Amino acid sequence: MIRIGMVGAGGIARSHADAIKSNPDCSLVCIADINLEKAEQIARDHGAHVFSDYKNFDCASMDAVILNLPHYLHREASIYFLERGLGVLCEKPMACTVEECDEMIAAAEKSGARLAIGHVQKYYTALERVREIIEEKRFGALVMIHETRTKDYVPGRPAWFLSKQMAGGGIAMNLGAHSLDRILYTTGLEVEEIYGITANPITGHDVETAAQFLLKLSGGVSASVTLCGTHIPATHESIYYFTDGIVKIVGDELLIYEDGRFVSHGGTRDLFGRQLTEFLKLLRGEESTVCTPAYGREIIRLLKKII
Repeated sequence: MIRIGMVGAGGIARSHADAIKSNPDCSLVCIADINLEKAEQIARDHGAHVFSDYKNFDCASMDAVILNLPHYLHREASIYFLERGLGVLCEKPMACTVEECDEMIAAAEKSGARLAIGHVQKYYTALERVREIIEEKRFGALVMIHETRTKDYVPGRPAWFLSKQMAGGGIAMNLGAHSLDRILYTTGLEVEEIYGITANPITGHDVETAAQFLLKLSGGVSASVTLCGTHIPATHESIYYFTDGIVKIVGDELLIYEDGRFVSHGGTRDLFGRQLTEFLKLLRGEESTVCTPAYGREIIRLLKKII
């Protein structure tokens, strides 16, 4: 039984906690948050101990931690636990800068503890199927990709989310990290060049609420990403153009153009459960698909070219 601690009891913490509860190979033993009420709400279902400060954890009673913290705290908390020999699953984005990523990687290498980054969207079955379609060349060669994601980005965000120093960036850092991950995961290609334009047309904060970027991928493939966080409805669509066909992902649903129309091929989304299973494999020294720190660093390196 792998014993897990959790730091941060915000919105994403419930998804991690539910995944732990559904997995017979692990248990949640403690959780920390400065808001004790939030931590207690999650801990109640697990019989976990509650703390206001993760530095009060009994690290000897745990094997690993999951970090759901503001981006600017990822480096500090990851290094703290890695130096104590605990495995770490750190939510994306890995950190605010490439330099912080390097410090986290160095701490993992020095301690020998396992570090993984929570780029969870690779576990959408729709993305897995697109990856297979590309590898199989079912519709010929991949030519280009376009992803569009819109939402009213600012309302409900905590103050740190709207500070570049604390969040590393705005919509490009937060949602763009997912977009880059989806492109890299499905294609398996490298980014040779990236260009971007960012803006904040709606608030006085120093983070971008709109961004577009263009990628030149290896093999002559191009990809573009449009992220708009103005006062508009939420949408999410990825289009893959091939020499002999088109494939779309809308939300978590896979749509393939067949016989003159787009046909739904469904999609499932036990993202956090599947990611947790792979993280546990990593902790046991088994082959795992959970995202590596080198991969998380590459996402930050690319984003920092346009933010």
